[in-house]
Amino acid sequence: MSYDVANVLVPIVLVIVLIYLIYRYGTQEVLVEKGGDIRTARKFILTPQLVAGSIVAVVIALAFLSVKVVPQGNAGVKFNSLLKTYSIVHEGTVFIMPIFESVYLYDLRVREVTVSPTKKRKGEGTVWGTSSDGITVGVEATMWYKLVPENLMTVHRNFGPDYEDKFIRPTFIAAIKYIISKYTAEQLVSFSKYKVEYDLKDYIKKKIEPMGFLFVDAVIRDIKLSPDYEKALEDRRIAEQEALKMKYAIKQESLKVEKMMVEARGKAKALSVIGEVIRRNPKILTYMYIDKLGNKIRVLVTDQKNILNLDKLEK
Repeated sequence: MSYDVANVLVPIVLVIVLIYLIYRYGTQEVLVEKGGDIRTARKFILTPQLVAGSIVAVVIALAFLSVKVVPQGNAGVKFNSLLKTYSIVHEGTVFIMPIFESVYLYDLRVREVTVSPTKKRKGEGTVWGTSSDGITVGVEATMWYKLVPENLMTVHRNFGPDYEDKFIRPTFIAAIKYIISKYTAEQLVSFSKYKVEYDLKDYIKKKIEPMGFLFVDAVIRDIKLSPDYEKALEDRRIAEQEALKMKYAIKQESLKVEKMMVEARGKAKALSVIGEVIRRNPKILTYMYIDKLGNKIRVLVTDQKNILNLDKLEK
């Protein structure tokens, strides 16, 4: 059983015991006459046993109510309602004035705040905001912070024990939305995450540290785009890929045309040279004709107009 539970249950038990003692030792049955009838009734009588039991019960109850245990890793703010004063108390046992003093506990260890669908809380999940170019962008992120003992009274006066719901979480969400609005959607998904995280950390630090908290770190877990914009980006990527394919095909065809033009120029030049040679020496045509004949044909060139087949002459 924890001390806080015992601190509540023990006084309740003592009150029950005190009621029993009053009934058992502080009253006795007597005869009374009412309306001509004699009846029995219980009459309160202050007896030594009742006085002693009541004193013991009150002392034990005050002892439990005047002791407060501050757990390890925690600190507390003690408030005196009579003097209207605050003081810081640290780990261990703390003595207070019952009724007039109270202790509010604060965890000094590093605390985590996460916004994501896997840690949804009070309707919160991915933080959605509008980028500088009007696109809906979602961010999942985590931040760590801690309380500084010297600043506990400031935190207690400004926010109270539920400071995380009142200040830390709303500030974290506002910081994420600010970062989203600072960039375009394309920049958020293409920029180095370290740059975006740096801006997020700087914004959070400037907001929470003047209020008494110590910023530790923050990370961006994921950046999401709206489904419509994701589809638009995918369509654009497909269009760009198709354009690249078309550009490549056009380039290949251009290379083919260029090659054909080079070959045509080469052939034209070759034909020009051949034409010049033939013009100077017309017999070259006969030579070219004979050169094209089969290997088994034996021919005799007599003049420019007659070509004799030697195999036929031999027969």
